[in-house]
Amino acid sequence: MIYANYAATSPALSPAVIETLREYLGGTHLNAARNFEGLEAGATALRARKAVAKLFNVADPLKAVFTSGATLSLNMAINGLLKEGDHVISTSVEHNAAARPLEALQKNDIIETDWLPCAADGSLDTETVRKAIRKNTRALVMSHASNVLGTVLPVAECFGIAREYGILTILDAAQTGGVLPFEADGGVTADVIAFTGHKGLGALAGTGGLVIGEKAAAQMRPWIRGGTGSVSQSLNMPQFLPDKFEPGTQNTIGILSLAVSVEEILSVGVENIREHERSLTARFLAGLREIKKITVHGILDPDRCTALVSIAVRGYDAGEVSRRLFENRGIVTRSGLHCSPLAHKTAGTYPHGTVRFSFGRGTAMEEIDTILEALSEL
Repeated sequence: MIYANYAATSPALSPAVIETLREYLGGTHLNAARNFEGLEAGATALRARKAVAKLFNVADPLKAVFTSGATLSLNMAINGLLKEGDHVISTSVEHNAAARPLEALQKNDIIETDWLPCAADGSLDTETVRKAIRKNTRALVMSHASNVLGTVLPVAECFGIAREYGILTILDAAQTGGVLPFEADGGVTADVIAFTGHKGLGALAGTGGLVIGEKAAAQMRPWIRGGTGSVSQSLNMPQFLPDKFEPGTQNTIGILSLAVSVEEILSVGVENIREHERSLTARFLAGLREIKKITVHGILDPDRCTALVSIAVRGYDAGEVSRRLFENRGIVTRSGLHCSPLAHKTAGTYPHGTVRFSFGRGTAMEEIDTILEALSEL
């Protein structure tokens, strides 16, 4: 099997993660005793917070809050920060994880949303942000990179404009965590960064979270409430991080997988991962130019996109192409609308969708050549 669906989920845990989880599960009774006091769970969470904070270039690890993934994180941020009468700016390539909660609030006459029009390749003119700002603009919600087109949006520039007007910034980093560097100088900073563990971070599904700045943390209302093991005498949620947004028993084994996998990424270096994936994408794009009947949707510059390429094949249904690639060569892709109808409408591929190829740390250059051969045969 050749796996080309990293944008949906990583295909396997690393040996180091598997071994750590095996050791954890092997000590079931001892772990249960420790977890009764919350000692091991707390130590595991702190280990993961430190790794996540370093990955996203945040000084205070307590600003890393764990959830079940980017979808819950975005819903918590959007519903916790927005209020009646607010205006929100977002883009025309957003995933439904952000688009649906925004649309629900708008349909209920709570907020108004402007969807900034991206070009067909997913690129965005930063000045459209400034032109869309109103007196009541509360937040700018943006994907770091499109999960359909692979295009990396100019988030740093757009968020810089938002900060000039005191507008909150919410980043969907589901496609870029562990894939693109969050550098100290000139890098991406946001009031809220939503991330998931099971894609580029290589952890178990059901992991992810928020990295929250002080401004957003102070203003954001808890969307889910419950026990935290702290300030238990009060019927109100604690006001300090991370407890304010982490009620209930946490997914300790998932958080452990996240800690180990992110530590591995930091050891390898995000820049090295990025260069490997950039080389894969460049090879794939070059090969696609030699195959007739194929249309590539998105940015054709590997320096401006993630390791993700969406194509359409003239005369073929996207689902049929995916099926034949799997049946003929064992190549796993994803076809359809990818939970992002806005992006497909932007690209002109709605309602039929595309065939999406996405690569990762475990993809070999030889696999790219095999995929190109399979497409040529098809």
